[in-house]
Amino acid sequence: MTNLVSKNKSVLGSLLLILVGFIITVTNSSCKQGNKHPKETAVLDSLNTAIHKADSALLIVDTLKIKKITDHITMALELIKMTHKDSMSKGSADIFRSYSSVRWDLLTFTGRRNMMLLEMHNSIDQLTHLSHDIKLNLITADSIPMFYSQETKKANLLIESEQLGMAKLNSTLPLYDLIAPKADSLISLIKNHKDI
Repeated sequence: MTNLVSKNKSVLGSLLLILVGFIITVTNSSCKQGNKHPKETAVLDSLNTAIHKADSALLIVDTLKIKKITDHITMALELIKMTHKDSMSKGSADIFRSYSSVRWDLLTFTGRRNMMLLEMHNSIDQLTHLSHDIKLNLITADSIPMFYSQETKKANLLIESEQLGMAKLNSTLPLYDLIAPKADSLISLIKNHKDI
């Protein structure tokens, strides 16, 4: 009986070694084929890096500062509504119109920022997985152009959206700094029941 158990262990050990050897051989042979699409994977990796940079740029935006600015503008505009200031000089109206526009631009940026961050994280994952799968030849060659086109288009749109959003933010904040003192002065006049 001990001989039979000993022979079974020996056979099982041999089968295990053969199975491990087979798995290693299959794995090595599929990896030895190499990346058949180096240009595509290089573009995917480059876009991945660009999206990481865009993501970082959006993350460092001082959203608390933007929130304080939009709250400040909202309070000023609400005061104008409450005091029924329907008639004011053209210059005052232009200042408050610009003020309202700044508020709108900042609120739009913060709303889009959150969606863009989510989309960027999804795109980073997709680009990483697609590049990995192409490098390891896990995707059929005829499917690569479709996936490649979809992911590169999406990534380029996200990068462009981030650039446009940051450019708009970088032009809106100085406009606020320019308008805020004038608007605050007019609000002070309204609080003191004076015409503007």
